Amino acid sequence: MPSKRADIGPAEVQEARAAAEARRHTSGDPLIIADDICRGLSLRVQGGSASWILKFAGRTKSLGNLAEIRTAKAARELAAQTRALMRDGAEVRTYVRSRQAGKDHEKASAKVASEQARAAGRWTWEDLATQYADVYLSNPRMTTRGIVKQPSLSTAAEARRYLMMEEAKPLFGRLLSELRPGDLEEIRDVCEKAGRKTASRQFVAYAKGALSFARKKHSRSAGLEGAPKWWLEVEKLDSTIPAPRSRYPSLKGIATVLYMAEKHRAMPGRESGRETSETVLCGLWWLALTAQRASAGLSLRRVHVLPWPDGPEGWKVAFFPPEVMKGKRPHSLPIPHRASMLLERVRMAVGTESEFAFPALRLLGENTDAPLSRSSPKLLLDRLRGRPADLEADRRLRDEAAKAGEVIEDAPNLLDGVPYFSPHDMRRTFATTCADLAVRGDAISAVLDHADVSTGQAPIVSADITRIAYDYSQRLELKRFAIEAWTDALFAACDALWASHRPRRSSFRPVPPPIHPAPARPEKPSFSASEPWYVTFEKWEAARPKLKLSALRDTSEPPENWREAEMA
Repeated sequence: MPSKRADIGPAEVQEARAAAEARRHTSGDPLIIADDICRGLSLRVQGGSASWILKFAGRTKSLGNLAEIRTAKAARELAAQTRALMRDGAEVRTYVRSRQAGKDHEKASAKVASEQARAAGRWTWEDLATQYADVYLSNPRMTTRGIVKQPSLSTAAEARRYLMMEEAKPLFGRLLSELRPGDLEEIRDVCEKAGRKTASRQFVAYAKGALSFARKKHSRSAGLEGAPKWWLEVEKLDSTIPAPRSRYPSLKGIATVLYMAEKHRAMPGRESGRETSETVLCGLWWLALTAQRASAGLSLRRVHVLPWPDGPEGWKVAFFPPEVMKGKRPHSLPIPHRASMLLERVRMAVGTESEFAFPALRLLGENTDAPLSRSSPKLLLDRLRGRPADLEADRRLRDEAAKAGEVIEDAPNLLDGVPYFSPHDMRRTFATTCADLAVRGDAISAVLDHADVSTGQAPIVSADITRIAYDYSQRLELKRFAIEAWTDALFAACDALWASHRPRRSSFRPVPPPIHPAPARPEKPSFSASEPWYVTFEKWEAARPKLKLSALRDTSEPPENWREAEMA
């Protein structure tokens, strides 16, 4: 085996190249030129190939051929870097291949680190989305104050949607340890340029939250152990941040919406002629009367409507468990007698098949029991304003009609003159109206279940629903001040609005009609827009037959129908 040692320089390199071109050495009789400067480095020629070889700790690695590594200086530099990796026990094959592909030491080392991280199970972007949305946000978790916070499945679903949306595909498959601020900013900017401002804003929020969770809870598994929190440098674009909401519907505006919703159950100008369901209509009334968030207010279950033994006559208590509340705290709300009649109204309309006070009738017909969607009242308001439910579908229909030379007329705006507002904006009216009526601020905050104001609610993990609903921490008497002032004001506004739409009485005195016996009391009241539903309901309740005093004093056998009269 021809072999020699030398301070490899241009002459030795040229010698090896010439020997390879002449094919003077076979695999069984190679030419090996060992370098005197870099221990373990040699230049080997066999057949038509001349390659740089490194031997270290009993291992032999090919660094590349003369076409890839042209000088002894470059070979010595690569050999020193490869030897360092071999000394650390790293897999150098990837490093050498990366260098052969033209990558510098830094990029090749990063490639090695990436493969090692993947082999060790370090998190990729998809792993982050799964661990954050499907595991962390979807399960109860303990806060720093020792309070168990119930999961919000809607938040978890939203987090996954934005972290795994189409625009985020450049992050798929990448290790968290490889990411930098610019990677997140590119996704943010793509969404903003596409007009998806909410997606741009929410991606930044959820990405920062997910990465902070990963570093705090699973730093080693996530590959972020000891890493700086670089993601906190990423900011939302100012152009995507919505202006603070200042919509404040007046009491008269809310009353007008409720009146129009009652009067126009079938929207004029709509071909379907389908009427607004009693459930959706009552759901809108419920949100107006209770000032609750739509998602929580409409999820009320029948078994969570409880009597209030220590409260005013006829009052109820509506209980909302932590999982439906934004603040993840149990919330109880006192309901005045007149407002609680709304629950009886919707029960009479839909029956008792559902466990929810405001069931989704369409799903109930498919044997699926679910509460009314939180978007249903808002869609009702949009229909009253003549807005199509599906803007994209409406646009397509108008484009097709225009091609056919036809014109689709806009639906009438039944709320013309009433400034736009959503059901959620009624909470702002509730707070302002109560403040104007000198209601205590803590009472207002208690009804709204605002987390930033203490309502005295003690952390309760598991207990009987009834005990939680009546627990002192719920401060029912405090909430009563606000809810009573609000419902009285809203009912008064509705009374005035309905009265303004009644036809004026003529000064002519008609001949009084003949007196006929009072008709029998119907099984349930019949509601119409001629008077507020609660007035109709109260009249129906007042007509309930009562036992005569003589029957109560009679010691003989009771009449056969006494039980029906009592239960009617």
